Amino acid sequence: MTGRQQRSGSARARRRGSIDDDRPLERRVGGRDRSVRVLYVACEGERTEVDYLNHLTREFGEAEGGRRSFRIQPISKRNGLLPSQTVAAVRRHADTDEAWVLFDRDGADRDDDIRQALTAAAAAGIEVGFSHPSFDLWLLLHFQPFTGAQNGSSRIVVGKLRSAPGAAAFADYDIRNDKSVKGARCEALRGREATAVLNAKALVAACEHGDCKGARADVRPVVGGSTPPIGGLLGLGTAAILDRRQQ
Repeated sequence: MTGRQQRSGSARARRRGSIDDDRPLERRVGGRDRSVRVLYVACEGERTEVDYLNHLTREFGEAEGGRRSFRIQPISKRNGLLPSQTVAAVRRHADTDEAWVLFDRDGADRDDDIRQALTAAAAAGIEVGFSHPSFDLWLLLHFQPFTGAQNGSSRIVVGKLRSAPGAAAFADYDIRNDKSVKGARCEALRGREATAVLNAKALVAACEHGDCKGARADVRPVVGGSTPPIGGLLGLGTAAILDRRQQ
């Protein structure tokens, strides 16, 4: 491999937002098009969320109907990040751009770290997309509504996703650790975004436990405007992003 190829490969890795390379993402000095809204999103997972966010940029990133164009810049790390680490990662990379974190409830002994992440994000003005039990729920909502307590486990959600009507591409999802969202899986999701948003809103409205009460949730759009994202412990940040298409 030539030195030029090595430099080019390194630059592509930084633009993808991998924090395995400790150097900051490259920025154009004085030359960036400010008409393009950039959202830096640090993801707990290394694959599913990153694939989906790239899908959103491809599908909806171009300006249309008076909406500004946008680009979502995922930040991830091999083997994933803890919720608190997502906050630190996006703070390092986002600079003055809009900063988000995505992380799940799913997993053992995570409550203290999640609380730490929520506190740190609030103090830094970082938006949070918190999935309960996991981001897999957001994928399922593209195909069908869902209710029911999961006790912090995504096992039932994944099972329903594999068998959901129209979701044949997900029949082998999370088998042999394949949680990618590419190719046929992206095709299966395409055109179902509005359904996912409606199902997410209905799920939040149906939750009447403590801070998760529907009346406390904020599901206003964020892409193309300056309004805050979903709040509440059942919030799905991607629903807030996609909701902009309904305006």
